[in-house]
Amino acid sequence: MYDPRSRAFSHLGLVPPGNQLVFVAGQGGSGAKNTNFESQCIHSLDSINRIMETAGGSILDVVKFTVWMVGYTEDRHQVLIRELHHRFGELLTPTCSLIPVQRLGLLTSLIEIEAIGVVPT
Repeated sequence: MYDPRSRAFSHLGLVPPGNQLVFVAGQGGSGAKNTNFESQCIHSLDSINRIMETAGGSILDVVKFTVWMVGYTEDRHQVLIRELHHRFGELLTPTCSLIPVQRLGLLTSLIEIEAIGVVPT
């Protein structure tokens, strides 16, 4: 098993006792101000943070991401990695599955990110 930190994910996520799970539906990039992949990625992660805040946490409380990416390229993957490192810094990033797809439900979306978070009960 290799060290996944450079790819912005962890192999394992745990939920400590006394916490509850928060399930965040896939947040797409279609509401971003610009239609480029980077703007949509930032928009999706910002939306997850806002939703986690309504549950009493933040994006830092996410333990699992599932990412659907239209037109996968290593450059697009590096944008996602950079944005996750920007938000999580030196903290371990959550577990993450990246799924390349041909398209998403909204034709203008290039990325959709679903999250599972943990907040105190």
